[in-house]
Amino acid sequence: MRRQALAALLTVGMAAAACTPAPTASESVGGACAPELPERTSPTDYPVAVLHVRGDDLPPVIGEIEWLGGDEPVATTAPLAVNLERFTVLQVPDASEFSLRMTDDVSIAEWRVDALPAARFRAGDFESATELSSGDEATELICVPVEGGEWAIRATVTFADQGGSGTFYWRLNVGATPGA
Repeated sequence: MRRQALAALLTVGMAAAACTPAPTASESVGGACAPELPERTSPTDYPVAVLHVRGDDLPPVIGEIEWLGGDEPVATTAPLAVNLERFTVLQVPDASEFSLRMTDDVSIAEWRVDALPAARFRAGDFESATELSSGDEATELICVPVEGGEWAIRATVTFADQGGSGTFYWRLNVGATPGA
């Protein structure tokens, strides 16, 4: 009886998944490249960028922020050189794009997203970056193509409504787990 109930539950789940449309790649910069994403709020008094890939959100290591959109202006920088900060490294076995969005319903007016090879980034080389995406049209979500490899992702964002700007970093490994 239990096996029949479990089999029926699995069959219903697979049928529901088959009816759900899969996310598709973005057709334009800033288009929706992920299913509806839950609202995000920042634990700080300024907004932060969140990287979203394959169902996982990854908060950033913050480089610099100048936030003018709140009650009080805020400016902050990383206490250490960013490459020396502790990073959560998101491992994704396969991905062709990720998205970035701001917390607290803050819109993006302008952006540039770069990828730096992880080994060079850890060594402090910020100059060997490859531009993945840039734009200057207001958007809520930035869709960014990515290739396999071990990357430090850097996003330089100008907030809409003269809200200031920020630089954010993430570590993302696309493909095989390093050392495997």
